[in-house]
Amino acid sequence: MLHFKNWGRIYMLGKQLKSARLSNNFTQQEVADKLNISRQSISKWENGSSAPDVHTLKMLASFYKTSIQDLTKENEHLERKIETNKHNIHTQKQKFSNIKKTLTKNETDDSWFLLIMLFFTFIYAPLSFIVIPLVIIKNKKDNHLYKWIIIVTIITTAFTCFVVYGWLSDVFNFGGTITVE
Repeated sequence: MLHFKNWGRIYMLGKQLKSARLSNNFTQQEVADKLNISRQSISKWENGSSAPDVHTLKMLASFYKTSIQDLTKENEHLERKIETNKHNIHTQKQKFSNIKKTLTKNETDDSWFLLIMLFFTFIYAPLSFIVIPLVIIKNKKDNHLYKWIIIVTIITTAFTCFVVYGWLSDVFNFGGTITVE
């Protein structure tokens, strides 16, 4: 397995080989035919999948009328670009981590808000007809208070049923009344 730094050098060598070939107006097949090399090998060298051996590198340098040093010199621009990309990736990972923390904090705030709304229904029971459906819709399984919200919703629903039953029994007098004379 290639180490990233070695891969970077092989990749840059490939870019140099391709540049030298194109500046001499050769196709991969023409170079392959002249040097008795497979076109696939040239393609692999140019795309950075592999690198030619020293003997083949000498032949390529001679064919392209350049030096081995020119073919193997490290392209400082590409190295800087790789370093910049690594830095950008690191920065993006940090931003993603911060966004994730913010979202988690907002979910926590939402969870507490849902619980507070449920507790208000104990003060004013008719509010539960609006609050309970909203809480059920807004409560997400990834909330850390998900189970508590479900439990409080059940308790609130039972309390609301009790209050509504009491109110209806007073209004329609079906709870049974005892009169003492």
